Amino acid sequence: MPRGARIFWRRDSLSGDEVSEVINDGLMSRDMSRWEIGQGKQQDSVRLEIMSLDKSYEGKYTCECQYTGSVEPARVHRILRVFAKPNIVRHMSSYDTDADSGDPVSLHCNADGIPPPFIYWRRTAGASSIIRNFGTVKSGNVIKFDQVEADDAGEYMCYAENSMGRALWRVRLQVRHAPIVRIFPVEPFQKSGCNLRLICLIDANPPVEQHACQWISNRTGTITSGSVGTRLTYLNGGLIRDLVLDLTPIKTLDFGDLYTCTASNSLGTVSATTMITESFTEVPLINGRYACNHAVNWIHINAYLFISIQCFNLLFINGLF
Repeated sequence: MPRGARIFWRRDSLSGDEVSEVINDGLMSRDMSRWEIGQGKQQDSVRLEIMSLDKSYEGKYTCECQYTGSVEPARVHRILRVFAKPNIVRHMSSYDTDADSGDPVSLHCNADGIPPPFIYWRRTAGASSIIRNFGTVKSGNVIKFDQVEADDAGEYMCYAENSMGRALWRVRLQVRHAPIVRIFPVEPFQKSGCNLRLICLIDANPPVEQHACQWISNRTGTITSGSVGTRLTYLNGGLIRDLVLDLTPIKTLDFGDLYTCTASNSLGTVSATTMITESFTEVPLINGRYACNHAVNWIHINAYLFISIQCFNLLFINGLF
């Protein structure tokens, strides 16, 4: 550094609403917690290092060199702008949430970044990935349910985006509720003598255990695994449970009968009812399989072939062919 030269670093805000800040006296920083001053790579240079960069350090930085006897100091300017990709502020954001049906629920997602990120939500699991009252996308950092419903349960993904990148935050919402019971097919039809499958789909939280759900016939009463002409199958799909009733086969007395599926958990007991209607044609089962017996009777076919061959032989012997 030339003898008698004094070099200063000065910072001015880009908006001009702050007082100009002198950073150093020679090789001594005025605030060593924020700035570090050192000898640059060249002998006549002074290096400025920012200790921990954030938005507050944006500004116009001026390096000013004044020599003894000089009228005007030499100056060079640099503009510093600060950018940062989004970061989720976890202690201000929601984690996985449990609630009872009817409770008010708010899901929060807070993020910082430079420039401030745009925040929005998408639903990644649940009822058709729709956020109730908002469609597929909800802008803003909060989703608010005045009264949460069973169909609101699922996974919600928060996105925070700016020009530097994206941050993600996932929140799982579970809603405790009484069973929701649905029967499929909704309007069961079948031909007499064919099989019919009724599926009772039970959505509940806490889930419905096997002993807490049943099929009831208005004509014969509660259907058990030992009931004649029926088969019960309990399927465990997490919060979704199926109680499948196979009528093998369906009888004339079953037409017009009411079949009720009942399910219970700690929050209530709910049932759904359907009536079987007779069809004059076969209706395939809900899984697409045949409902009626389409097995080939090979004894009858072989007998028919045998008789046909014998008749042909007699006609051939008699000279008719």
